[in-house]
Amino acid sequence: MPSPLNHVFFRWLFTVLLTCLMTTSLTACAKEDRVVFHSFDYNMPVDSPGVELLACQYGNTLGTATAQEVARGERQLDKEICSNITGEMLIGDFLNVRWRDKTTQQVYEERVDLKGRLPSAKDMRGTTVYFLIDDNQLYVYLIPYQDYEDKLNRRPANKQPNGPDGYEYLDVKTLYPDNDPPKVRGGRK
Repeated sequence: MPSPLNHVFFRWLFTVLLTCLMTTSLTACAKEDRVVFHSFDYNMPVDSPGVELLACQYGNTLGTATAQEVARGERQLDKEICSNITGEMLIGDFLNVRWRDKTTQQVYEERVDLKGRLPSAKDMRGTTVYFLIDDNQLYVYLIPYQDYEDKLNRRPANKQPNGPDGYEYLDVKTLYPDNDPPKVRGGRK
């Protein structure tokens, strides 16, 4: 006959395992809700010609090559490593960028917490997270979905253009730095 202690132990073990399973499932579901069709992009040669990109990482999934890995020959830092990635992907919680000023050889690094800056997963669909470096300052933008036929998300005529050069017709939002006045940056000015 099984002892009462065994029964209590197995009941406790079952409860712990069930709790772990439910927690894991809820975490997985929460992550899946944050997997959205969107883009991550930059164009260093056009927007930031005086800068050498050393590393960039958008969330935990894109662009994890570092300068140390490149130096050791473990990975190659292609200038396009993070550029123009589009598809169903996890919305990044952060953006980390490290670069070198080609004139002074000084290295800079900034990490931007994107959790409170990006919209909900529903509103993220079809948008582009875009970064550039201007005067050794990192700028991060959210470029809205571009629907050329319906003219969705066009910049109102009375609103000043903002964001990377070439997107003046869209209502681009600056994610970082905070309170930066609207201005067109980078490009072929």
